[in-house]
Amino acid sequence: MPKTAKKNKKINKGKILFVEDDRFLAEMFRQKLTIEGYEPIIAHTAISAVLALRDEDPDAMVLDVVLPDSECWMIVEYIRRKKDARPVPVLILTNWDNAEYRRKARDLKADAFVVKASTDPQQPVEMMEKLITEYKKNRLFPKTKSGLETGFFERIY
Repeated sequence: MPKTAKKNKKINKGKILFVEDDRFLAEMFRQKLTIEGYEPIIAHTAISAVLALRDEDPDAMVLDVVLPDSECWMIVEYIRRKKDARPVPVLILTNWDNAEYRRKARDLKADAFVVKASTDPQQPVEMMEKLITEYKKNRLFPKTKSGLETGFFERIY
């Protein structure tokens, strides 16, 4: 009887949409996410991110703030307001550590805010894993009166 491919079969922990215009950084995270058992979906612009959201149904998103065609805020707003979308964890990963960006992230119900310069590639991956687990448990995101999901930004901010 031939050996099965079970040894080579990778565990798929879920899809993570990684939106980053820096191709080197995007490739580094693509490799890290793949090693950790995720299926990375890479987008380099806001438009390609929205298309990936529509076509790929990711389990989580990591977003750079500044993109060539827009800032990430319209993507976060789109996913939070889309009535037929399932809740998706959002981690903001940026070089810009300022109060305005943190406020915007909090106001739009992003789940985490990480400054690139103060982290290594493992930290955002671990945070996404935690967020995905919390979302799947469906304990932290009750519906508000407006129908938008509430986040736990402060818990991992």
